Amino acid sequence: MIGVIKLVKLPLYSTYLIYTAVLGLIMTVIVPRRQIKRLAFWGLIYGSVVDFLILILYNVFSIGKYKNYGPFAFMGFPFFPLLAWAFYFIIYLYFLPKPRPFNYVYSIAAAGYCTIFSNILQNLHIFRWHYGRLVLPFIIYLLWNLAVTWTYQRFFQDKKL
Repeated sequence: MIGVIKLVKLPLYSTYLIYTAVLGLIMTVIVPRRQIKRLAFWGLIYGSVVDFLILILYNVFSIGKYKNYGPFAFMGFPFFPLLAWAFYFIIYLYFLPKPRPFNYVYSIAAAGYCTIFSNILQNLHIFRWHYGRLVLPFIIYLLWNLAVTWTYQRFFQDKKL
């Protein structure tokens, strides 16, 4: 048929590349370049490094796991989610409000977003929670976002590297 777009069936593991690229694009569009440079270190620490540590805990306690990552992993640890979390936390820190209680309301809302997004990834067969899809993921993301908010604002927000 003329005028009908035929969708290409991509391998499931391409979802990692696509959502990381989209998140990176969103970051570059909404966060000024100077702020990306300023927040990149913290995005890598709070996003990539912490996610790697959380993935180890997920494996040890069998809480959840990434799956269908194809060639984009090493020893069972996918590459793109680490980068995606770095992008996420650059955006998160850029929009983080300074005054209380707004910073903590923001953290709660961000944990809700993360929980919803992790459920979308589960529906796409990219991630699997082993102990429910709502309460435990929300608690994990809430603690993660609150810890980032508290440590960043308490120790690092107004300091230069």
